[in-house]
Amino acid sequence: MSDLEPYEIAVLLLMYDRGIIGKAGYTSLEMVRSKLKWQDIQSAFGIKDSFDKIARKLVKQRYLSDDGKSMAVLYLDKLGVLYVKGYLQQHPTALADLEAKLNEK
Repeated sequence: MSDLEPYEIAVLLLMYDRGIIGKAGYTSLEMVRSKLKWQDIQSAFGIKDSFDKIARKLVKQRYLSDDGKSMAVLYLDKLGVLYVKGYLQQHPTALADLEAKLNEK
């Protein structure tokens, strides 16, 4: 697996936590951005890149899928789910820690 930035891991964790998984999670890019509260992630991690750019990178790495729809839809792909499950196994408090970081203001 490739090394991911902390904010990329945050995106994967939140997509998993919010059920944006597989084709059942077929969700528009705008809706994913909204469900993840992208502005909170951007602020917490000091990210200048757009959500679209980061999502495209994660699609290219096969953690996310746009199902060949040119980013019209987005969901956590099989590799992304496996990554999150493994990450949560190694870091059991990761979701709680992430939520706390996002709620700091």
